[in-house]
Amino acid sequence: MSSEAKDDKIFKALANGLRRRMLDVMKAAPQTTGGLCHLFAEVDRCTVMQHLKVLENAGLVLVTREGRERWNHLERPSYPEDT
Repeated sequence: MSSEAKDDKIFKALANGLRRRMLDVMKAAPQTTGGLCHLFAEVDRCTVMQHLKVLENAGLVLVTREGRERWNHLERPSYPEDT
């Protein structure tokens, strides 16, 4: 994927206020999807999942599974100049 396409995904992800708030919460500590649904009760679970998918596709969130729980971790995107 080109750097420009990756940047487009990141900017799209950050363009939404709810997604920025989700990232702020995950900055403090990883969160389960259920925990995020509880914190952002103004939207339904399906909407939270859609926002998390956008963040994951942009490389901003890393998802791990532990049993039935889905943990969402803040992920710093890597760029070639970082290596």
